Amino acid sequence: MQSKFSEQLTLALDGIQGSLTHKQVAGKVHVSVGQLSRLKNGTRNIDKPTRISLADALQSTWLNFSGAREDYRIPSFMKNKTKHNDVMAALFQQRKEENERRQLEDAFDEAIGTKPELRSPQQQQLIRDYFKEYVEEIGAENTDIVMKAQYAGVQLQSYFDKYNDQYGG
Repeated sequence: MQSKFSEQLTLALDGIQGSLTHKQVAGKVHVSVGQLSRLKNGTRNIDKPTRISLADALQSTWLNFSGAREDYRIPSFMKNKTKHNDVMAALFQQRKEENERRQLEDAFDEAIGTKPELRSPQQQQLIRDYFKEYVEEIGAENTDIVMKAQYAGVQLQSYFDKYNDQYGG
C-alpha cells in the first residue's frame, strides 16, 4: 500500500518537469534511480533522513508537512477528495473550518470552565467536538497557506525558517 508520503512524493516528482530529472533528484538524496522509483511507488519504506532530503531536494512544503505527519503525528495539510485541489477551494475550506470551530467557542469556554466531575454529557461531547474542529482547522490552514504561496510563486521555507528562528519552540 502506498503511504501518504509516497503519494506526495509522486506528485512532487511529476511536478518537476524540466527543472530536475529523476536521476538528479536521486543523486541529491544519495539513492539510485531504481530506489527512488520504489520510494515513489511505496514499495520501499522511507526513513526520516531520506524524507527530509527528498523534501529539501524537491523544495516541497507538501512533502515537509507529510513527513512531519508521519514522523511526529501532527496535523498535516487537509486533502479533501470531494473538493477541487486549488487555491480557492483551500480558502473556502479554511474559512469553513474556522467558522465551525468559532461557533463552538462560547459553549466550549463554558464547558471547559466547569469542574470535570460536574460537566454534563453534552459538555463533554462539546469539548471533544471543539478539539476535533480545531485540528481540522489547522489542517485547512496548512493547506491554505501552501496553496496561496504556490499561486503567488512564493517559496515558504524561508518564512518557516525565520519563524522557527524567532518563535519556534
